[in-house]
Amino acid sequence: MDTYTEKRLLQYAFFTAIATAVYWLESLAVRVLPLPFLRIGLANVVILYLLMEREFVMALVVSVAKTVLGGLASLTLLSPATLLSLAGGTGALVMMWLMLVSGMRFSILGVSMVGAVMHNIMQVLLVRWLIIPKDSVYFLIPLLGLIGLVMGLVTGIITYELRQRLVFRNPMEETAA
Repeated sequence: MDTYTEKRLLQYAFFTAIATAVYWLESLAVRVLPLPFLRIGLANVVILYLLMEREFVMALVVSVAKTVLGGLASLTLLSPATLLSLAGGTGALVMMWLMLVSGMRFSILGVSMVGAVMHNIMQVLLVRWLIIPKDSVYFLIPLLGLIGLVMGLVTGIITYELRQRLVFRNPMEETAA
């Protein structure tokens, strides 16, 4: 295996480990809260960081891996929560990526907030389709949208601060230099 491949695999492992650990810790913390479905989404700081570094494929792999591994670690892998998390995370990731490649120069806070809202909308759509086949679930969208805006702002601020302190190094750029 060449040096570039080794470095990329290490990056995937590193970001997946961090995202999974945060996901798992957050899943433990929310069990004691009165609203166990309400998560800040701190593991998504890693995903947003990777997207801001234009690493869409790595962000997608890490997003799916953290949900699956986090589901294994928290013993919720076979629960609807994992499927909802996968759908929400994937929808949010695609929306954030589209914002970033649109050329409209969205801020990290805007990207994060839209991603969080999209995450919640995707989950409501999936709940409506698979779990509660009643249109009344759509009444949750305004509340979850507001929560998504707040949580997205928190995630965006944390990611912004991390980006000020961390440097992402692409192994391809290192070998070319």
